[in-house]
Amino acid sequence: MKIKLEKHKTEWNDSFKLEKEAIIKNLIPEKVFVEHIGSTSIPGLISKPIIDIMIGVEDENKLNNYINKIIHLGYVYVKNYEKIFPLRRYFFKLADENIDLPPIIDFSDDPEKYDSGSYKHKFHIHMVKLNSDFWKDHLLFRNYLLKNEDARLEYNQLKNKLVLTEWANINEYTKAKSFFIRKTLERALEYEF
Repeated sequence: MKIKLEKHKTEWNDSFKLEKEAIIKNLIPEKVFVEHIGSTSIPGLISKPIIDIMIGVEDENKLNNYINKIIHLGYVYVKNYEKIFPLRRYFFKLADENIDLPPIIDFSDDPEKYDSGSYKHKFHIHMVKLNSDFWKDHLLFRNYLLKNEDARLEYNQLKNKLVLTEWANINEYTKAKSFFIRKTLERALEYEF
């Protein structure tokens, strides 16, 4: 599969804000923290047109309590990925709301059956414990790229190279960016301290 990237659009942030409002309203009375992460949150970066949302919850033992409320907002819960990240709950929402998918996917034999290469995703939700390593690393990466033009240029160059490759699936593309992400996190920690 080929990855298709787009120039940054200001409407991505507007879409995030509307979705954030819906999430918070739907999860009341629970206290959650909602952040826009990933390339769509960073002006100047090219990106897949999928808005990544990170929800932080204070008690990791309550992660499963939120699943049905997120599904109620039109999301599909991908249980398979708990095997990779046991303390993350991952959801996606399709761009075409007329496609009928099961609300919970748990296909051990084919976890990528519904990945964004097969269906056009509009939103991803990563629900994790507030202040976990996942939470901190994603905010650190985003905030560093927001402040550092050279890092944004380097990331764009890498992505422009990677789109030329035919990938087996979206996860292979993500893995190909992991060295840059780790290196950037190290720089970001140095920058902060």
